[in-house]
Amino acid sequence: MGKFDGILLASDWDGTLYYNGKLYEDNIKAIRYFQENGGKFTVCTGRYFEFLRQFSDDISVNTYMICYGGAYIVNDTDGEVLYESFCDNYLFKIIDKLLASGVKYESISFYNSELKEPVFYNIDEYLKRKNELKNQNIYKALLRSDSAEHAEEGVKIANSLDLGDYIAVRSWNISLEILKKSNAKGAAIKRLASKLGSRLTVGVGDYENDIEMIKDADIGYAVANACDELKAVADRITVHAADSAIAKVIEDIEREFANDV
Repeated sequence: MGKFDGILLASDWDGTLYYNGKLYEDNIKAIRYFQENGGKFTVCTGRYFEFLRQFSDDISVNTYMICYGGAYIVNDTDGEVLYESFCDNYLFKIIDKLLASGVKYESISFYNSELKEPVFYNIDEYLKRKNELKNQNIYKALLRSDSAEHAEEGVKIANSLDLGDYIAVRSWNISLEILKKSNAKGAAIKRLASKLGSRLTVGVGDYENDIEMIKDADIGYAVANACDELKAVADRITVHAADSAIAKVIEDIEREFANDV
């Protein structure tokens, strides 16, 4: 029996575990310690599966990995897919309404099941290829603005629309991410916790696209460098990502929730 048995720790990647192009050694050591003592650690990210595998020598996920914002949950060891779901054509109705609103977008990227990397289109290319895109299996779309101000304006306009089953959130300051709410990080962490029979789920993030995860985890942490919107819904605020925030969260878990062994 391990002291962290039954605990699932889910960390966002960019701005949380990976900061300024760097993985911090204290985080790497703490995650290994957590795993060696029974804990399950996963990355819950908008990134794609193959991108994360290049870091596997340092950060190893010992359960299913959550990718594309929650639309794809896969076991990194044997490739077993726990969950996979795609957008329907309502996605394009939302995008078209945003483009018609006058907000300045420079490009749109689509994350689909056939390609390892997102494909970027300028607005004219998107309009020409929209019908083709409707026939693809798309996990999510990401619109990139020319400024943080325009991106923030886009969020406000998006949330004034009838989004149906979708959510529109920023994943960084100039982006707008659109995906089904049932495919978001919050739903993903609940799916994984149910699969594992976790007694405690802990989520850690830094930006608006982490809000669903932070709210749906048993304990949701915002790193100190998180946006104000995330801090407002977090149960706790930990140290800055550059100060090995994941290691600090694991210290908290050990102090408060570890089993006596």
